[in-house]
Amino acid sequence: MKKILTAALSCVAALLIFILYMKLSDDGSSQKLNLWYVEGDVSLSSLEALAESYNSQRSRDSYALSLQGFETEEALASAFETQRPDLLLCSYTRAASLGSRGQLGSVDQSVGDYLPEIEQALPFAGQSFFPIGSRVPILVFNTSVLEEAGISSDFENLESFISAAQDYLEKTGSPFFSASGLSPLLCTWSASLGYQLKGRPELDAIDEGFARCYNTLASAAMEGSFLPPGEDRLEMTAAGLLPCVFVDSSLLSGLPEGLGYTTLPLPENGEAVYVPDIIGFAVTGANTYALPSVQAFGFWLSRSFSPESALQLGLVPAVSTPLSQESRDAGTPLADISIDFRQVIYPPLGEFAENREEMELSLCRALDLLY
Repeated sequence: MKKILTAALSCVAALLIFILYMKLSDDGSSQKLNLWYVEGDVSLSSLEALAESYNSQRSRDSYALSLQGFETEEALASAFETQRPDLLLCSYTRAASLGSRGQLGSVDQSVGDYLPEIEQALPFAGQSFFPIGSRVPILVFNTSVLEEAGISSDFENLESFISAAQDYLEKTGSPFFSASGLSPLLCTWSASLGYQLKGRPELDAIDEGFARCYNTLASAAMEGSFLPPGEDRLEMTAAGLLPCVFVDSSLLSGLPEGLGYTTLPLPENGEAVYVPDIIGFAVTGANTYALPSVQAFGFWLSRSFSPESALQLGLVPAVSTPLSQESRDAGTPLADISIDFRQVIYPPLGEFAENREEMELSLCRALDLLY
C-alpha cells in the first residue's frame, strides 16, 4: 500500500510539474520580451490589442510580449539609464540617434519587406528597427467655435487657412491656430513644394519654398493670429480657447468630444504628399538571449501586421499599397487622409533628422519673440 501511495504521489508531483511547465510555456516562460513606450505616442488600447494578438499566436519557443508605458519621454529616458528593454517603440529620429551611438542591437537576418525608401532613410530597417507606420501632421479644430465664427473647416489650401485666421483675429482679437510642433509642418509643406528640409538654416533659408512657408508662419505669429507651439495647445482647442491646432495623427484615437480633424492644408500648388515621422520598434540588444524572440516578433509583424492595425494606432501604414475600399468604408480613423498610401513619401531624412530637435527649439524661440 505504501508503495502504491508513493507511486501515486510521484505521479501527482510529475503532473503538477508538467502543468507548471505548460503554464510557464503559455506565458513565454518566466521571461518576457519587454517593450517600452511613451504613453500618448500611439493608442494604448490598440497597442495592447497588438500584444494580445501576438501572444496568442506566438510559438512556445518565443517569449511573450510585455508592455511597459512611461508618462513622458523624460521618464523613459531616466529608466533607460539603468536598464534597457528588448524593444523600444520610438520614432525614426530616436532610433537613428540610438544607432549612431551604438545603442541598437541587431537580429541575425533582415525580417519583413519594407519600402526601399524606408531602408534608404534608415539603413538598419528590418534588423534593428521595424517600421510600422508614420505620424503625419493634421489639422484639428473645435467644431462649435468655427461654426460660431462662420468659418468652414474645408480649407482649400494653406493660403485660405491663413486668410481665415486673419479674419478671425479681426473679429475677435484672438489667435486662430497653434501647433504641437513646427518642424513637421515645415518639413511637409516644403516637401509638397519639392524641397527636402535639411534642418540647417544656411541651406534651408535660401530655398524659396521653405522661405515661403516659414514667412507665412512668422507673419501670422507677428500679427497675432498664430500662437506659437506649446504643450497645452490641444487642450486649449478642446476648451474652445483656440479654434484650430496642428498635431500628430497619433493623437486622433483620443480626441476629446467636440473636436474634428481634416488633412493638412498644403501651400497653393503643393503636391498632395506627406513627409511622415516614421514610428516602429527599435531593437536595443539589451538581452542577447532575447534576440531570437525579437526576430520572431519581427517576422510576425511582417506577416500579420495589417494597414488597418497601423491606422488603429493612429499611424499611416508603412506600406506602398492602397487601403481597400472595404477598410475605408469601415470608418478607420485615418482612412480619409490615407486613401492612397503611395502618396506617402519616405525621403532620406538624413540631416533634418539629426538637427530636428535643435531646429525645433530655434524656430519656437524665434516665433515667441515675434508673437
